[in-house]
Amino acid sequence: MARKAKDPHIERHTNGNFYVLFNAGGRSQRKALWTKDLEVATARFEGWLKEGKINYEVIKDPTVSECLDLWFNQWISGRVLTENRYPSMINNLNAYFRNKRVSECVRADSENYIEIRRQGKIGQCPASNGTIRLELQRLRACYRFMQEVVEPKEQRIPKDNFSYVELPPASLPRDRVLDEEELHVLREACVTPLNGQGRYLSNRISRVGKFIMIAMETAQRKTAIVELTWDQIDLSNNRINFNKPGRVQTKKKRPTIPISPRLRPFLELIKSEAINNFVLDKDTAVYEPVRSFTKNLNIEGVHPHVFRHTWATNAVMRGVSLNKVAQFLGDRIKTVEDNYAHLQPDYLDDVFE
Repeated sequence: MARKAKDPHIERHTNGNFYVLFNAGGRSQRKALWTKDLEVATARFEGWLKEGKINYEVIKDPTVSECLDLWFNQWISGRVLTENRYPSMINNLNAYFRNKRVSECVRADSENYIEIRRQGKIGQCPASNGTIRLELQRLRACYRFMQEVVEPKEQRIPKDNFSYVELPPASLPRDRVLDEEELHVLREACVTPLNGQGRYLSNRISRVGKFIMIAMETAQRKTAIVELTWDQIDLSNNRINFNKPGRVQTKKKRPTIPISPRLRPFLELIKSEAINNFVLDKDTAVYEPVRSFTKNLNIEGVHPHVFRHTWATNAVMRGVSLNKVAQFLGDRIKTVEDNYAHLQPDYLDDVFE
């Protein structure tokens, strides 16, 4: 006797997000609700039940948003180690393409998306060519999925129905390096509490000051610092493990590194001021605060990656081996060789007789 299909219901996935689980055409299906909050998930589920918008039937001309949902639920979720990075990319794509049907999209749409993302009208901040390129590559992957893989097969769409997705050129090398005077100014400013118009009086080190000092001394990626908690800092052994508990290492490795002599007293100071387990108080965006903070110091052209690139440049120039630099950064040795080998003090010195 065939088992009776369960009524639609919501469940929490291992990634913390809630999904609607339902049966369609004899197959189990699920749809992302894009939230980790049970109350929000319940409200969205009730709206889904009322409106019946999830496709129990084949959609002949789906919206881009519906395509992205199918792609994520059937192809990405539970299969890709970095799936937690996809919702933000999908949200950015949906901000422009959401209600456009596949048949309505034209090549100019991807060109418009590139320009709008560069201006910061979509997303938390202006995006680089590399970020925009990655998002539109994911849109291309979604389109291929809809052509060749999506289930049921009747949902598959001929290739000719999709417009070409234009990509921006690859990002130019980010070669801004802070000089010694700029680094000195930043170190002085980072330990000064921010008080002024529109701010509460406080003797605590500012959140952006904490980020910049840690970034200058550890050269770690923006997200690794933003997500850093005090549980990951071992002052007794003078080590920081940037790979938070439960996170699987990806190609963007988060290493365990020693605490520099300059950073240690700073960490001890901000730990004495800590209000929760986040080193930066919360794990929200820092891109714009960094740009604003440095611009107010008359230091132009600074974004979070500049601190990483500055550290690597200076380390190689003072003779630290490329292998050690790669280990410290959490990068592949080839990446470090491609970007920094020419800065070694003895680079190509042995080519002459």
